[in-house]
Amino acid sequence: MLSSQAGLRALAAISCAAVAIFMAPPASAVVMGTSSSHGGPTVRLVGPYYCSGVAISRRHVATAAHCANRAMRIMGGGNSIGIAGVSKSAVLDDGRRASVTGDAAILTLTSALSVSPATIGQSDSERFTIAGYGTTNESNRFAFGTLHEASLVAASALALVDPNRSGSISASACFGDSGGPVMRGGVLVGIITRAAHPSPRIACGHLTRWAPIVVSGTASEPVVADAAADGPPRKRRSAKRQSSNAQVSLFGSWFVEKTAARKAARRKTAQR
Repeated sequence: MLSSQAGLRALAAISCAAVAIFMAPPASAVVMGTSSSHGGPTVRLVGPYYCSGVAISRRHVATAAHCANRAMRIMGGGNSIGIAGVSKSAVLDDGRRASVTGDAAILTLTSALSVSPATIGQSDSERFTIAGYGTTNESNRFAFGTLHEASLVAASALALVDPNRSGSISASACFGDSGGPVMRGGVLVGIITRAAHPSPRIACGHLTRWAPIVVSGTASEPVVADAAADGPPRKRRSAKRQSSNAQVSLFGSWFVEKTAARKAARRKTAQR
């Protein structure tokens, strides 16, 4: 009887532990980061492994080149979208061309995203913001959860560091953050590529390396503006047709009146 009760208690304990594990909150992202406000354009790449990415148009996502696997799915705006192609450049919604170099790539999607794309630009701000869905603890490198961010400064041309760094570990990207956005002054300037640490046993907690993304060309008018631009010519053509119709009508009236006057003159002549 006692052994039976002990068995029931053990089973209950195991069940509770399983429920606790199942209900555990999702992992955070970015080592020593905070909750992020860049959830709009920042997307997840899920497949053989986990990565982050950033929407740069309705059908394009920039990410790290080592994440550019067609077996991945893009998770954003509540949708799961496939990858149709991988390249180093793409034409944006406004007609400009976005290009990446280094360990970065641009994915062409099989269908349009329902999220607002990030604005690509340049800034002189000293502060950079990184964001990603990766782990906060590299000992659990396969954890992948909620979006977090960190505010960093330049350590070198393409490396960022925590300005408040103290000790061995400070804010940085980590596993799963590859491909996430690097923002500067509120605009997208690059893509997270990897984390680097001087310790041979540690990868995260020091430098965040990134690859730049740039745009070239001249932005065209938005689609709505294009439609509006097409409006006036159509209106002008319509007005021209209306003017032409008015001229025909006026001419017709004049012709009718002239004919009636001639007939009246002939009748008067006949009556004489």
